[in-house]
Amino acid sequence: MASTDAGIPPMDKISLVGIWIETVLYGFNCIVYGLCMFVLLRKGRGPGTSWMLSITSTVLFLLCTIHVAASLRQLLEAFIYAPPIPGYSILYWLSQTASMAILKAVLYDCLVFLQDIVLIWRLYIVWGRKWQIAALPIIFELGHMSVAYAATVLVTKPGVALYGSVFARLGLAGWAMDIALNVGVTFAIAARLWWMGRKVSSLTSSNPTPNRYLSTMYTIIESGGLFAAVTVVMLGLYLSGSPLAFTGLDISCQLAVLTPLLIVVRVGLGLTHGLPKAYEQATTTSGISRFTRSAQSGPGVRVAHAVELDHFSSQSQTFTSAHSDSKDYPVGGDTKV
Repeated sequence: MASTDAGIPPMDKISLVGIWIETVLYGFNCIVYGLCMFVLLRKGRGPGTSWMLSITSTVLFLLCTIHVAASLRQLLEAFIYAPPIPGYSILYWLSQTASMAILKAVLYDCLVFLQDIVLIWRLYIVWGRKWQIAALPIIFELGHMSVAYAATVLVTKPGVALYGSVFARLGLAGWAMDIALNVGVTFAIAARLWWMGRKVSSLTSSNPTPNRYLSTMYTIIESGGLFAAVTVVMLGLYLSGSPLAFTGLDISCQLAVLTPLLIVVRVGLGLTHGLPKAYEQATTTSGISRFTRSAQSGPGVRVAHAVELDHFSSQSQTFTSAHSDSKDYPVGGDTKV
């Protein structure tokens, strides 16, 4: 027995710990999802585009719920319903053709795809609903998911090697493309918020203020970088040949749901860097108030409401409409209403 299992990693222990961590994260997701629905649907908030985030958040939560249920079923099959075969609990986790393993692989792909779509949708909104901005990330995401689903289909076939095969090349390409998309789109959103904050400051030349979107920008980078960081870790583990790479998919699934929910909750509840102070300054600055009133009828207002449309905070509506295109507003701070 010892000689037979000498070269087999302890997948039973590794998988058990990985699913335990996944379960903890799922419990956290339950709390964050409830807070997310409170932020999106609470009384007094306009309808805006809450339907988009409400639907996608709910679908993400349902998918991660099915995933953790499949993990529970795997534990039962590996440790409770196991046949009397020596080493079965270890060999069970090495099989990628089991029904629960296939289900979880498909769920992972769907969760990553939906998380990326929400991220690209945020990019589209923040950049003033310009489809030209979102076109390249969408094409890139379609290529990414084609590679990901192809790898999933390939790994479910019997006898496919997990390392040094076509699957390995597809897996590496899929993870690399996912990292590139998450990092690129996240920084594109942050750059747009930084530019809009600078625009607001320049419009109030009589009473200059610091960039009011720095807190939101930091929050997006921090929360959005969470999933990218985990993907980088999994990629590194896979390249090193560690069996922890595939167990990390369980954890990654929960983080794929946590990332978009956390952005809504953190900014919606003011859990960001100095955000309450920024709001207080915004509501007491007369220059901002004058520009807000004049911007409500401007043709560039859809850019101005980018953060509010994404439901980052209900209070942000008092000043987000001030950063539309410069052609819609005078340069000076003395605006006639």
